[in-house]
Amino acid sequence: MSRWKELPAALADHERRLIAQLRRLKDHSGLSLTALADRTGYSRSSWARYLNGRQPVPRGAVEELARVCAVEPTRLVVLCEVAIRARGPAGGGIAGGARR
Repeated sequence: MSRWKELPAALADHERRLIAQLRRLKDHSGLSLTALADRTGYSRSSWARYLNGRQPVPRGAVEELARVCAVEPTRLVVLCEVAIRARGPAGGGIAGGARR
């Protein structure tokens, strides 16, 4: 399992919970960030930003991680939607997410 950087102190609780779940899923899968990028529409650097709390995680990335890891996405999507709503009315403007 990889050693993760501590999440930014200013990160909201909803976002923190989502990232913790995504980190666990990624670690359990055994995939590197590069392998994750190869299997999704998101770059290695995007995954690094999402999983280190430097950029909000878009719903599409959550769904793709669940698909790649062969897990039911509903719980993760709900956590993501709560985090998006907590960001504010515009949801941080990245609900669809940036693609590579």
